[in-house]
Amino acid sequence: MLYIICVKLYHFIMSEISTALIEEAVYKLCFDANTCLNKRIYDKILEVYASKTCVCKDIVSDILKNAKIAYEKKVPLCQDTGIVIVFIEIGQEVKITGGLLDDVINSAVEKCYKENFFRKSIVQNAIFNRNNTKTNTPVIIHTKIIRGQEIKITVLIKGAGSENKTKLKMMLPTSSEEDIIKTCSEIVISAGENTCPPLFIGIGIGSSSENALIMSKKALFEDEFSLEELSLSEKIKEYINSHSPEKYGKNYVSEVNLKTSSTHIACMPVAVTLNCHSDRFSKCTINRDGIKYEHQFPDFIEISGTNEKLREVYSEDTETLRNLKAGEKILLTGEIYAARDMAHKRMFEMISRGEEIPLQIKDKIIFYAGPCPNKPGEIIGPIGPTTAGRMDKYAIEFYKLGLLASIGKGGRNKDVEKIIKEKHAKYFTVCGGIAALLAEKVKKSEIIAFDDLGTEAVYKLAVEKFPLTVEI
Repeated sequence: MLYIICVKLYHFIMSEISTALIEEAVYKLCFDANTCLNKRIYDKILEVYASKTCVCKDIVSDILKNAKIAYEKKVPLCQDTGIVIVFIEIGQEVKITGGLLDDVINSAVEKCYKENFFRKSIVQNAIFNRNNTKTNTPVIIHTKIIRGQEIKITVLIKGAGSENKTKLKMMLPTSSEEDIIKTCSEIVISAGENTCPPLFIGIGIGSSSENALIMSKKALFEDEFSLEELSLSEKIKEYINSHSPEKYGKNYVSEVNLKTSSTHIACMPVAVTLNCHSDRFSKCTINRDGIKYEHQFPDFIEISGTNEKLREVYSEDTETLRNLKAGEKILLTGEIYAARDMAHKRMFEMISRGEEIPLQIKDKIIFYAGPCPNKPGEIIGPIGPTTAGRMDKYAIEFYKLGLLASIGKGGRNKDVEKIIKEKHAKYFTVCGGIAALLAEKVKKSEIIAFDDLGTEAVYKLAVEKFPLTVEI
């Protein structure tokens, strides 16, 4: 009798949650985060668009239109569907039944990415084997035990362009608030446009070096902050926006969230995580009653076009293209090629060996991009620019061979800028993170080389009214 009472008491106290339910939840969280901006993020970008100081309405309007297209078509907001980071908090009175927790989380991500044609970007090893796993796994998983009988899960999708600008600074324990404001601001401002502003910034201060970085990522999606944290966040935001590129009219950063913690008497770890305007996250809670999803869907509005009146220029009109001036905005129509890191590396090595590469460089335009896989019936999956600076090590040779122009995001180094000007060539930029919108500008797509590289293959594209800005 006592045994039966104890068993019943155990089941009353403990809440059983199956890994099948967790797998279902992680799948949907991945899907929602990738295809729909959280209402809070959308509304913040809308504030930028409505701001009287906003001098880049063309960029922000495209961001807002892209968000609506991605939601309606159920496609990724950005072609970089990123590294998946899962934060899971498990109530200590929860009994998890079924398979191994890490296995089902990875299984859910793999299934979601394959079934929804999201781009797989994870390689097997950072140094020794950079072959794509073709599953977008393994996932980064952070687990924490909390009180209660439920499980809380947050999925954060982190793109490489902004992740590459993340910084950890071990400051002096005697650092002042002003020191912290300047340090955090310098990290953000130095990123330039590589991170696709308007930006969302997470800052973690305290604990240990690795935990400060984790705190900075959690700050991107957390809702509760102390008054002191909110005050310092606002000061950092104001400082950044008053010292950032003029084209954003004090709207370079849309939000700063800061979390602090205890630390060693001799330490002051300060971690800054930058995130583009696609601040992609989704949350849920699981208990014995099932899954409660917390993703807040925006009230999308129609945004009037700002690019329609721009001059249309054709890719074969090399003379007009060469005579464009820095700062001009155009709509490009015609044939271009898409190639990014690994394709450039292969072609550069082929050139070095005196071999013929798969496209004639002279008077051609290369778009630094790697699209998502296309769904059946689609011409191409969501596509957008990657960071141009990563191709700088190859660009000089390509421009020497007669490359007319490249398209990417962010700046170029001085040597590349010099060769572009010497060759009377061009470097165009296009707004990052608007991959759903840009995919609609692609009318034909064909892989012409290195299909084993998947998203990093060389594509020949026919584009129509592709919005570009002359950077160099």
